[in-house]
Amino acid sequence: MCPLETLVGEWDEVFDVVRRATEAVGAYGSRVSLVLKADIRPGFTGEIDGKLERLEAQLDG
Repeated sequence: MCPLETLVGEWDEVFDVVRRATEAVGAYGSRVSLVLKADIRPGFTGEIDGKLERLEAQLDG
């Protein structure tokens, strides 16, 4: 099983990466299984960076 990965970007760009990764893995077998989770928040940007900043602030005390 592969580790979890987080992709952040525009819809078409993210799904292009998913498509290409699926095709690359599919070359090695007859079946590819995907589990995708999307957190779509219109009007919000930089959420991953903000989460990291809040975590680091908590760790720093």
